[in-house]
Amino acid sequence: MKNFLSFFFLVTFLSCQFDEQEIVVDKNPIQNLNKIKYAKGFTITQHENYKLLTLTNAWVGEKTSFKYVLYNHEKPTGIENAVFIKTPIKSIACMSLTHVAFIEKLGLENSIIALSGCDYVSSTTINKRIANDFIFEIGQEKSINYEKLIDQHPDVIMGFGIDASSKSNINKMKSLGLEIVLNAEYMETHPLGKAEWIKFVAAFYNEDKQADVIFNKIEKEYLGLLKLTQKVTEKPTVFTGMPWGGIWYVPGSESFQVQFFKDAGVQYLWMDNKERSSIIKSKEIIIDEAFDADYWLNQNSYRDINSIVGFDKKFKNFKATKEKNLYNNDNRLNSSLGNDYWESGVINPHIILKDLIQIFHPNLIDHQLYYYRRLK
Repeated sequence: MKNFLSFFFLVTFLSCQFDEQEIVVDKNPIQNLNKIKYAKGFTITQHENYKLLTLTNAWVGEKTSFKYVLYNHEKPTGIENAVFIKTPIKSIACMSLTHVAFIEKLGLENSIIALSGCDYVSSTTINKRIANDFIFEIGQEKSINYEKLIDQHPDVIMGFGIDASSKSNINKMKSLGLEIVLNAEYMETHPLGKAEWIKFVAAFYNEDKQADVIFNKIEKEYLGLLKLTQKVTEKPTVFTGMPWGGIWYVPGSESFQVQFFKDAGVQYLWMDNKERSSIIKSKEIIIDEAFDADYWLNQNSYRDINSIVGFDKKFKNFKATKEKNLYNNDNRLNSSLGNDYWESGVINPHIILKDLIQIFHPNLIDHQLYYYRRLK
């Protein structure tokens, strides 16, 4: 549920103090360990005695590259400005639930010993481990339980940053003698690019080959669905969201959400921009421009048509409302309103695409909606 957690504490740390022998290494890579096809934010290169993970797009506007040197035996030397991690790791704490989804997909959920946002977890397996006290709550923002984290000493604590303030958090953690590892899958603009971060996570466990197998299967299914929609000649129109304080945030044309729409064979209303994040429109402009749109998706926390129309009676005159073509990605909410779309959805782009094709072009596939549901 990254979009929720991103308003809270956005940093992680990695604590790895080892008395290892050091070796001087050849800085020239032997090979790219995993061919990165879609993700733009990281690379993995294999050297003789270590792997080098380079994070190149940590958050919007950040130019610094973050380097992580993963080694099995002797700690390499001669590499500057890098975090050194002995692998495979045995335990991890996660600051985002998307990290949980990657780890669980790898079958390594027993390595998770701490989370930020336990109440919002959708995974049945992880919830059982939380209930049995195998996973503790890290806390959020200024309520991080540093004492327990240090006491439990996970091999890796993984998280993310979103702006320059994240760097101050990183420096703060360093001042405490703690290293920081960032995961920036949320920055990707292609659904398969997000899913490909399973390779980044798997590298810490030395499960690179397994990650390749998993991702290739996801990619194959996604591309197979894409072939279906490429034959579509009639493409319905779609818009998303609900107003907040008179402002309506809609996805930019270069965002992962709009990529989903393109791949699902629909026309998104606002393609006249190059934004990767949200763009801002007034409610009045949306009412004018989206009045005749065929579909209305992702209404945030609104659970039914009556509550949407109750917000503004003008919404009942939308074509999408009249034809009851309103769908929300909240089909898998837990009791604390944790949304699995923002948890496991990151590693299941093929299922999200199936949902969208079922909504927009039900004649192409026979699929029961998983993340989405039709509002009543």
